[in-house]
This record gives sequence, C-alpha cells and structure tokens, in this order.
Amino acid sequence: MNVPVLIIGAGPSGATAALHLGRLGIKALVISRHHGTANTPRAHIFNQRAMEVLRDAGIEDRCYETASSMEHMAHSSFLDKLAGQEYGRLWAWGNKPKQKGDYEVASPCKMSDLPQSHLEPIVVEEAEKLGAEFRFYTEFLSVTQDSSGVYTLLRDRSTGETYTVFSCYLIGADGARSAVVQALGIPISGKQINTAFNVHLEADLTRYIAHRPGSLNWVLNPEAPDWSAVGNFRMVRPWHEWVVSMHPATKNGIRFEPTEQDIVKRLHQMIGDDTVSIKILSTFEWTINDQVADYWQKERILCIGDAVHRHPPINGLGSNTCLSDAFNIAWKVAYVLKGIAKPALLETLTPERKPVGDAIVRRANTGMEAHRALWSVIQLTPEDRAKALTLLGEDSIAGRQKREDWTNALEAIDAEVQALGIQMNQVYLNSAGTAVEPNDLAPDFSSVDPIKEQMISTYPGYHLPHVWLAKDGQSTRKSTLDLAGQGRFALFTGNGGDCWIKAARALAISSWGIDIVGYKIGFGGDYMDCYREWAKVRGVEEDGVVLVRPDQFVAWRYPRRSDQANILLRRILERVLCF
Repeated sequence: MNVPVLIIGAGPSGATAALHLGRLGIKALVISRHHGTANTPRAHIFNQRAMEVLRDAGIEDRCYETASSMEHMAHSSFLDKLAGQEYGRLWAWGNKPKQKGDYEVASPCKMSDLPQSHLEPIVVEEAEKLGAEFRFYTEFLSVTQDSSGVYTLLRDRSTGETYTVFSCYLIGADGARSAVVQALGIPISGKQINTAFNVHLEADLTRYIAHRPGSLNWVLNPEAPDWSAVGNFRMVRPWHEWVVSMHPATKNGIRFEPTEQDIVKRLHQMIGDDTVSIKILSTFEWTINDQVADYWQKERILCIGDAVHRHPPINGLGSNTCLSDAFNIAWKVAYVLKGIAKPALLETLTPERKPVGDAIVRRANTGMEAHRALWSVIQLTPEDRAKALTLLGEDSIAGRQKREDWTNALEAIDAEVQALGIQMNQVYLNSAGTAVEPNDLAPDFSSVDPIKEQMISTYPGYHLPHVWLAKDGQSTRKSTLDLAGQGRFALFTGNGGDCWIKAARALAISSWGIDIVGYKIGFGGDYMDCYREWAKVRGVEEDGVVLVRPDQFVAWRYPRRSDQANILLRRILERVLCF
C-alpha cells in the first residue's frame, strides 16, 4: 500500500490528526490494534483548549450534544462515604463563581464532560467522511525509513496476514505503551509509580450526588482494604453510570486481583448503602506514570499523545493535550505534503510540544502528591481517622492547626480543578515556526499564576486571544478564533492597515499556493470590535498586523503599517514555513 500519512493509533491524538489532515485534503490510513474505538469511558474532562480543536474541526456542537454540561461538573467532593460524612468540597472546572468570568474571557468554548468512548466514534466518523481509512484489529510490527519515505510492517490480527505500507510520513499515536516509540529507540525519562484499579459500572446514585453535582467524588474510607485505600466515583452519565478508580495504600507496585464479590463489597462500603443495585460493566488495571519522551521526532516519524507524555489523570490533561498535539502537527504535515512548506517545519514538533508535554506531566504528578498530602491529614486507618476527626472538631490550638492543615490541603487540590492556566498556557517560544521582530519585547507574566491564570498576548508563540467580533449590528458574533484556523494563515489589522490586507490577497493568488486571509478590525472594517477588547490585546498599533498560524498560534506581528508590506509578509511566511 502507498499512502501519504500512516497513523498508528486511533485514540484521541491519532483520530484527531486524521480528522484535521482530512480537512486539509490529506487522506490518512489509521490503524489500531483494538477491535474498535474506546470500549470504556477513560478520559472525560475536556477543557476549553481541546474544545477549540474540535470547534475548528467543525464538530464542537455535535460533541456538546453527547457531553454532560459544566453544571454536572460543578464540584469535587471528599467524603467518608457517599451516604456518609462530607469532609469538604471544591468548585470545579470553571464553576467557581468568582472565576467564571476568567473562563468566559479565555475561550468561545465551554468545558465539558465527554467520555472518550463517546468522543472517539464522532471523530472517527467525521474523519472517514473526509477520506481517512481506519483499520481496527491491526497490529504495528516494525518500521524502517529512508530519504524517500517510511516502510511499516503491519499484521491483520484476524487473519494473521502481514503487509507493508509505504507512507511519506508516519505519526505514532499509539498510547503509553507505544510500540512506535520503542521501535525508534526514543529514550523515555521518568518512571512508573504505581498501579490503580478501575471499575466501570451502572448504579443509580442520584440521591447521593445530585444535590452536590460533580464529576469527581472522592471517598476516603478508613475501613478500606489496602488495594482500595482511596476511591473516586467519576461520573460518566449523571447519575447512573460511573467509573470508580481505586488507589492502593502504598506505592510498592503490588498488583491486586480482587474478585467480583470483593469489588461489589468494596463499592457498597464506599457508597454506604448495601441496597444500591450495582451492575459491573468492566474492570481494568492501569499504571500511574511520571514519564516523558526525550524527543518526539525521528526523521519522517512523528510521535504525539500519550506515547510521549505519560502521567496520572489529575487535572484532566491527558486527552486534552493529545488533541492539541494533533492540531499542532496536522497542518504542518499537510503543508509539507502540498509543497507549501519545507520538511524542516516538522522539526518544530519537539521544541513546541515537548515543553507542553513535560509541563503537564509535572503538574499531574504534583497534583497526585497533593491528594496524598490530603489523605495524610485525614488519615486512612480507623484509629487515626477517629483522632483526626476529633481534632478537626476540637476547640484547641491543635484543633485549629488541624483545620488549617486540612484547608491548605484542599486548597492545593484547587490547583487541579480550577486550573485555567495549565489548560490554556501553551506557548511556543524560540521555535522556527514563529518569528519575532528585533525590537518586539516579550510580555512580562511574572505576576501571573501560570497554573490558575491565563497569559493573554499576541507575542509570537502565544495562542491567539479570544475576542468576540461581529460584521455588523445584524450579524451573529464570532470569535477571533473562528476567523483564524481552518487550515489557513490569517492576519488581523485595523484602520490604516490596508497594506497588510493587500499583501495577503497578493499572496493568496500567487503561485505559492498558500491559503491566507486578512481581516480589518474596527470602524469601517470587516468586523466590529464589539466590546473594544481586540484593541486592548492586539499588542500592535491600529495599522499594525498580527499573523496567525493555522493552529491558531501567533506566528509574527509588526507594530505599524509598512510600504514594504508585501515583501515583509512573504519573507516572514517563508521563514515560518522553513524555506
């Protein structure tokens, strides 16, 4: 077989890459060793940056139709039992009243609870409409490459037949046990920390959850067995379908194989009500990792997703980052295949995405330790728990200290469930895929909390700020992100910046084949700055220009108009596209 792009792995990163390649006219062959799309909910929290990727692909509304809303995700609760004592709760996922505005400013999209088992079929179906081919139950065996392309040996697991696929490029998106990464010999730094046990089940828990709606409900039960010292009822569908994760008391990595009777007994213990009917759908063990790949590319083979960043699900950053990985690489591969960019553009994958991947692995594991610190305050054995609870209610110096310790431990977890910054602050500095003018100064965000607060700037390498615009008083408003993206470059200017619009038009009709559009924002322009917000964030004069890449990251900006606009714009695009 001969295909432009072969993708190993049909999960969030692989399927999303195929979808965005398809939107740019590039057909991909996607293989997966599994029978089909995800058969368990797995990832579920999808943040605003990930929803922007789905919005650009034209499937945001369809995803919202099957997702649970932000209101269903309102809390993270910490309890003795679902039917028992509550120790505390946190506002979660943008629902904290004093921070809702920050989330609305950040993006035109809303956070959602979208189980992976519901997302993947949508992405696969839409990718197939655009020409992608998915072959499930097909196994990656080996790969070689030369200057002409990539030769991949595959095996049909149904028939045992093996065959070779030749592709111009290969994307390795085959998860945390990536055979592609292993075959390439890419070093993985870090370690596997522990194992955990998940149960996918159906049980009507409305009476215990609906009054404090939340996607995460932590049970810190002192009667728990060692293999399930702490558990979490994670909503799949409110309030009758759940994935319950069970975490062992120690980090010794010992594997546990509880019977179904053990599991049901433990679940009833966590609920605090033996009369609740429980239907177990599946059980599975998973590994808590703290691992990153040393690099993400080897010549014509590019690796993304959990293959190169492996971490616990704290902060819900896994699949979200996978989608952004795919968005980053899809347009680059398409531009190279079309001859619009040079292959060197692909070498920006590691410098741009690895810092993002490394940061989310650090954050997720820091968050995991914050949970362990919380457990240590409340204690996990019956005797120690009784002492901790006595102190928490005691009017004494020791009691006040215990309450302060508990409050501080909960506030540390607030950095998990109200972490707008770590979700949105993906920045590509010092990349060949961006260009900075000599006198352009980087913004100073030293006073910004990078975990909780968004860094908003049009400095090259930052994500295009979201601002609402409208054509006129009779038009539906649009985000700046809706005008950018779509597989093309976009430039934004204002009154006096007609030179940039003309330069964009000249490039669009040139023999280069680059897709670029220009917008004039302001009075008499293409769009009104409805709330006068673009003027505050554009970072250039009215007649200056902000050039945005197809993945909605700023490629370049220039402070004012120029008589050399055509030359400047072409020179910058040649630089960004590695000519």
